[in-house]
Amino acid sequence: MNKKISSQTHINKELVAKFRLLIKEFNINLSMSDELLMCFINARKNDLSRAVKLLNNYLRMTKNYPQIYTDMRPARVKNVLDMGIFLSSPYREKNGSRILILNLRKWDLRSCSLEDIMYAVVFCFQRMVSETETQTNGIVAIIDVKDFALQHLRQFTPPLIKVIAETVQNVFPIRLKGIHVLHEPRILKILLTLFWPFLSNKIRNRLFFHGDSYATMHQHIDPACLPSNYNGCLKNMETMHFSNVFFEENYSKIFDCFN
Repeated sequence: MNKKISSQTHINKELVAKFRLLIKEFNINLSMSDELLMCFINARKNDLSRAVKLLNNYLRMTKNYPQIYTDMRPARVKNVLDMGIFLSSPYREKNGSRILILNLRKWDLRSCSLEDIMYAVVFCFQRMVSETETQTNGIVAIIDVKDFALQHLRQFTPPLIKVIAETVQNVFPIRLKGIHVLHEPRILKILLTLFWPFLSNKIRNRLFFHGDSYATMHQHIDPACLPSNYNGCLKNMETMHFSNVFFEENYSKIFDCFN
């Protein structure tokens, strides 16, 4: 069985010290922990010039979209998580990637908007990147869009599309190693057309559409890490909710300095 999830973070004091000197040159005046700085360093494979650019991008988003990136209120996040939209395998892929499942068939527009979901995405990403192995090996995302309809599509305004595209590519200190879409309806082509101009070639090449075929997804993701809902070896995905795990004390609140 693949390695289980751990929330420990390793600190490279020498790299952090060099990064702090570089940050001063860019006039970034914010009290940030060594643990937080390591998130940005690891996300850019110890390339400090690229790491400081990523940090600047993140700071820009906190200023431009504070309703999504700051003021993390647990009650608002928990409402979305309790719906069962966000799921996570307790095991990593063989390459160390975390497996995140975005189960949009659970998206009830009467209970939350797309902005609420993005708020929860940022919350979950903040918790996941407190794990050193996730910083270095990234995440693999499964997006289940069964029952995605026109009323859902209308939530994707141009500003939110840009925020989503930037978040997964150039803003958050996390590497997106693959995006696997399941049960896509025809209407999803419209959404993909809207997103396409904002996606880098790297992300475009990491997008996979499987329709109703779990077998093709298993060619990329080990079924030993997947719930029975996707013909995997684990229990039903209702047991994989984020609701409890990310409110545990052992998950660092290192991003709270941005609030």
